[in-house]
Amino acid sequence: MRFTGSSIQSPISIVIFDATGITSDLLKRAFCERPEYRIKGCPKKIGEALHLAVEKQPDVVIISAFEKNGCLNAVELLDGLALIGSTARAVVLSANLTNDELIAYFRAQARGILSGSSADFASLCKCVTCVHSGQIWANSQQLVCLIQSLALPTTGRIMDAKGLPILTAREEEILHLLTEGMMNRDIATFLKLSEHTVKNHLFHIFDKL
Repeated sequence: MRFTGSSIQSPISIVIFDATGITSDLLKRAFCERPEYRIKGCPKKIGEALHLAVEKQPDVVIISAFEKNGCLNAVELLDGLALIGSTARAVVLSANLTNDELIAYFRAQARGILSGSSADFASLCKCVTCVHSGQIWANSQQLVCLIQSLALPTTGRIMDAKGLPILTAREEEILHLLTEGMMNRDIATFLKLSEHTVKNHLFHIFDKL
């Protein structure tokens, strides 16, 4: 912790989501040895993670995507955090990160991604601290991938009479894929979401339009 005059900088509060509990147990022990961080909980289910995000209001949520279906769980939790209006900044840990997964995470408002050999604890601490301060954590290769993704065709925004967007960015993305002829299952696979999440988004789209 840093001292500024008579004030003390508060530790960065963290919630670790890990469906298996293996990664969260290891990280919890490591973070507990660092006074500049404080663990607020280690949920294994998305619902529990969202509940903690509301109740504990952590600064950072670390999402482990190492397990099977890890990408689907990570994106679903990221979408959930956005829907509840959480101010927590999210960091995703991934084993073998694909370009599609990278884009899906950042589109779902992840602020930092650590993958493969770069996902050591020292790098994670730096990532959490940087993300907490408002920065984006991504390496040069990931940035190139994101920039290239911006060249992909996008659909025009749907506005109301006041010129305000009717749909969220995620809803517009799903609507664009729907107009391209993709089925729910295809959209779910492309965006790394569950079919249930896609159906919920489509329900909101049809309700708004």
